[in-house]
Amino acid sequence: MVPNRSVLPLKGRRILVTRPFHQAAGLVELIEQQGGDAIVFPVIEIAANDVKEWSEWHPLQTNWLVFVSRNAVEHFLQGSPQTLPAHIKLAAAGEGTAQTMRENRLTVDLQPELSNGSEGLLQLPEWQQMDQQHVVIVRGDGGRELMAETLRARGAKISYLEVYRRQLPTVSADLQQQACSADWLTATSANGVTNLLSLLSTNCPEILQKPLVVVSERIKAFAIEKGFKQVHVSLDASDGAIIQRLIEMGSDHGA
Repeated sequence: MVPNRSVLPLKGRRILVTRPFHQAAGLVELIEQQGGDAIVFPVIEIAANDVKEWSEWHPLQTNWLVFVSRNAVEHFLQGSPQTLPAHIKLAAAGEGTAQTMRENRLTVDLQPELSNGSEGLLQLPEWQQMDQQHVVIVRGDGGRELMAETLRARGAKISYLEVYRRQLPTVSADLQQQACSADWLTATSANGVTNLLSLLSTNCPEILQKPLVVVSERIKAFAIEKGFKQVHVSLDASDGAIIQRLIEMGSDHGA
């Protein structure tokens, strides 16, 4: 049966999807299923790093390998020169990361119930006592330090494999104009908020007045600091949680 679009909660809403292009399809589909119009406007471009740490990484001495994002999984697998020893436990920062691991036949030994990144992993009982544990964090360059600092305080040794970098994409004037027409915005990282403003604030000064959905209280605080007036937080960083928050906004606005 074809859904009755006249009663769908996002009918008539133009929603900006800022995930990297190759990761936007899931949220776009969910928005369209609820009657909304998705505008795909990636604000972060992902590029592979030439990882100098490969030669310094010793898998046989590693207890935990932690993937902080889907990009971390994909670029690790593209660049890793070694097969993982069976003893290494693999952790995912959220469900999207875990799903990408499973799709690539990696076992997920640890993940938080909510897709809330470092904070969720650090709350789990398996990581409260980390004496003599060597944890390798797979991430992009310039990532957050909360996980590393907390695990060091709990006794762990920390190393990084920075397998990708985030870049500001080049965006056409036509796509900028489409983005400016959005009713509601989404952003899934503080870096995404920064880049969104870099790409649109000159030609679209009203962007700060548009409702913005983010995926954590930390990013909300950052967005408010940058000048956004209406910032809403999803339960976690998953596409399902973001669409649920958008639906709730649609109900609030009488959509």
